Formats: sequence, C-alpha cells, structure tokens
Amino acid sequence: MIYAYYMSKTHNRSDVFWVFLFLEINLIIVNFQTLLEKFFTLSMTNNFFFISITSKLITNIVLLILAIWLFGTRKKIVNNMRHLVQEKDGIWMSAIFYLGASCTVMYFLEFTFILLKLDNVLALLILSACIFFMVVNLCSLFFILRSYRYYLELLVVKHTNESRRAYYASLNQQRENTSKLLHDYKNLLATLQLSLQQTSASQSSDTSNIIAQAQRSIQQAESGKDSLAAIESDPLRNLLYLKWSEATNSGIRLHIHTEGTIQPLSNNAGFAVISALGILIDNALEESIRINKTHFSVLLVASDRGLEASVVNDINDDFNLAKFAEPGFTTKGRGHGNGLTIINELIQQNKNIIIKKTVINKQLKITLFIGR
Repeated sequence: MIYAYYMSKTHNRSDVFWVFLFLEINLIIVNFQTLLEKFFTLSMTNNFFFISITSKLITNIVLLILAIWLFGTRKKIVNNMRHLVQEKDGIWMSAIFYLGASCTVMYFLEFTFILLKLDNVLALLILSACIFFMVVNLCSLFFILRSYRYYLELLVVKHTNESRRAYYASLNQQRENTSKLLHDYKNLLATLQLSLQQTSASQSSDTSNIIAQAQRSIQQAESGKDSLAAIESDPLRNLLYLKWSEATNSGIRLHIHTEGTIQPLSNNAGFAVISALGILIDNALEESIRINKTHFSVLLVASDRGLEASVVNDINDDFNLAKFAEPGFTTKGRGHGNGLTIINELIQQNKNIIIKKTVINKQLKITLFIGR
C-alpha cells in the first residue's frame, strides 16, 4: 500500500493499477508454490526439502522466461493495456477496486490458514480453489478490459459513420440545390430568349449570343451532373461531385460518362478506389491547368466482371509514358507529388485492383480495374 501511494504521487495515478495487478499475480505464485509444498508433503516424505526448493526454483525460472517473453516480444500488448487503463479514470479506479478486493480476500484466507492449522488434504483443496478463483479473476479482468477496448473502437466507428452519413447527406442536398438552381436558371434563359424573339434582330443579336452561350454552358454542366444519377455508391458519387465542382471553379470542364449502374463498392476495395481515383482526377486537373487545356474526362463502366474507372486528359508532345511509369516519378519537384506512389501501394494492398496506363491520340488514359 505504501508503494502504491508512492506510485500515485510520483507517476500517473492510473499506474497504481499495475501495483495491484502484480500483487495479485504474486499471490497466485506464492499460493501455487504453497500448493506444491502441500502436495509433496502428502505424496512423499523423503527429500521433501530438496523437492520443495527445486519446485520453487523451476517456478521462478518459468515466470522469468514468461516475463522476458511478454515484455520483450509482446510489449505492444502491455502498452495497449496501459493506454486503455489511462484513458478514463473510471476504468483504472474500478480495476484497482476489483484487484484490491481480490487481494484482500486472498490475504484473509491465508491468515485463516495460519490460525486454523487445517489438515493438509483440506488445505490442498482450499488452496486449489483459491488459486482457481484468482486466475478466473485475472482472466475476467483481462476480458473486461478487452471488451471495453472493442466498445471504444465500435463507438469511434459509430461516430465516424454518423459523421460520414451526415456529410454525404449534406453533399446530396448541395447537389440537389445546384441541380434546382441550374434548372431555374435554364428556365430563366428560355424565358429571356422567348422575349427576345419578339424584338427586332438588330436590337437583340448581342443579347441573344450571350443567352445562347449561357445555355450551352448550362447544358454542359447538366451533362456532367446527370451522369452522377447512375452512381449508387455514395462515396464515389460525392467524390465526383466535389471534383466536378473543383474543376468548374478552376475553369475546367470535367466530363463524367457512365455505362450501366455503378453499384456500391465493397468495404475492402472502396477506400483504395476512392483514394486512387481522387489522386488521378487531381493530377488530371492540375495537368489540364498547366498546359492550358479546357477539359478532361472520367469514364465509369460497370460490367459483370466489376468496375472500370478511367481518367483521360490531354498531354503535351514531350510526354514520356515510360518515364511516367517509373517508381517515384513526379513533375512537381523532389519531395512532392507522390500520388502515383500512393496509388501503387494501395494496389499492392488490394489484389483485386489493376491499373493500366496508355497514351492514345495525345491523351493519357489511366484505368483502374476493380474486380468483384
């Protein structure tokens, strides 16, 4: 108790948990050695002292090996348990109370043995029951802490999913509002055009040209957004909507083409596909801005074999596909532009994803094949 008090003052208060934990482990060891002594007392009388010392020595050596193995090769488990106990005051306080009560009961029973002078057979049975009780206590504590860790992880996943659903709902609402705004704007342009048709051509030719140009822009915007309706995967649809908005704000048209219905992606490959496709679209947008091109495309083709996602953008005449495919290649300088390296790492982790790079008619086409 004095050492526990010292630990609470000189270390983290939650570290007192380890004092009581090792105290109970020590009680298990001591009682186990006592159990061996009682057993040897009943089974043999010759060389009792030598056998008793040998059994204690073997027990201590085994415990030393276990301690070296635990703190040497399984140190991560100990650290995870320590961090878990430190996370909330209620955990380590409850664990200390639990272990403290168990140790108190064990000391009380040991004191009772000394006073009552029990028969060896009865003492052997009681010691066996006590050791079993203490081992069950430690195992229960371990599984309780482990269950609580899983509970915390599930809680984080739950909050993450709720935040993700709220984020997707917000993006969907934003996309619907944008579609409604485009529709209203389109109706307004049609009304203006109808009104201008009733005036003379000489007075309204410039205005008509402006309205016609605005209508073409609206049609281009709607063509990109209408393709999103065929994508049932929320993460993929929202990614393309964000990239479409980003490209539009940069003065670049992102053409989105779909064939078939794009089903939701599996959990295993979903993150890799979204990450890789986002990097490819960013690279295509940056390259289009760099070489003063006005558009690039994303093609999604769904089939029985899986999904084919391609990003196509214009390139200069000096583009070298062989150099582009080299590990660590970047056009942004040393230490920057590691997107392709990240994509290759994601593909190595997901064997059902294949990447293919081709150059056709001065256009770079990078395709991701996602198998089912």
